[in-house]
Amino acid sequence: MKRRFTQAEVYYLNTLPAVERASMDRITYSRDFQVRCMAQYLRGNGPTSIFASAGLNPKIVGSKRIERAIARWKADPQIMLEAQSFANKAAADQRDLLVISQSMTIAWLEKKVMDLQKQIQSVKRHEAERPSMPAHGALIGLE
Repeated sequence: MKRRFTQAEVYYLNTLPAVERASMDRITYSRDFQVRCMAQYLRGNGPTSIFASAGLNPKIVGSKRIERAIARWKADPQIMLEAQSFANKAAADQRDLLVISQSMTIAWLEKKVMDLQKQIQSVKRHEAERPSMPAHGALIGLE
């Protein structure tokens, strides 16, 4: 017997681009997700990780639903033809994606460095504004 989704789960599922519509009993996935999912599957990614990366948590969707969806889409020649075409194109674009991903990571790291530098400057300004206190060693007569 299928587990029914709660109202909150249905609302959440309906916010995902991978879901065309969801009800208490059923999820209808977008055609784009079906094709992209099977393209990733053809490239060796696991069904659970593919669904999870689309926001479809296996704890909500259920592993059986995931297995059945993959089996249905695998048996659909049109989905598989589109997925194969998408996978081939994606393989050619893989290098571009890597470069984009790395440049995004670099930009994020540069922003982090700038934020940390600002924090350091703020701490230094704050310390400079405080009245100076004798060093700890001076308090006990070591200096």
